[in-house]
Amino acid sequence: VYKLNDKIAKLFVRPRGWHLPEAHVLIDGEPATGCLVDFGLYFFHNHATFRATQGAGFGPFFYLPKMEHSMEAKIWNCVFERAEKFAGIGRGSIGATVLIETLPAVFQMNEILHELKDHSIGLNCGRWDYIFSY
Repeated sequence: VYKLNDKIAKLFVRPRGWHLPEAHVLIDGEPATGCLVDFGLYFFHNHATFRATQGAGFGPFFYLPKMEHSMEAKIWNCVFERAEKFAGIGRGSIGATVLIETLPAVFQMNEILHELKDHSIGLNCGRWDYIFSY
């Protein structure tokens, strides 16, 4: 019989990169930014359930791809802070790991971590991500 352990892995949601639009959601006649739609829909519909089942002080968690500059991390930090305020959850409850897959991001790693502040879980660079920059 298959049975889960008491301590299970956490789900990380991976929104699209900043450069990808969401054609089905228009703002002033223009496609919305896809990553914000991904984040907003998941967070709005799932944060309460996630926290009830996974622990009140943690999550949800996000895996942020295609980042090239610390200013993108700063924008994510602002998005996370507003979402936490909207939901009435503590600052730093939302966690994010940044996928380092571009050469510019390699030279901005410290700055990216700094800009994410309380939301930073860490950085990840998989072996396939090196290919993206060449």
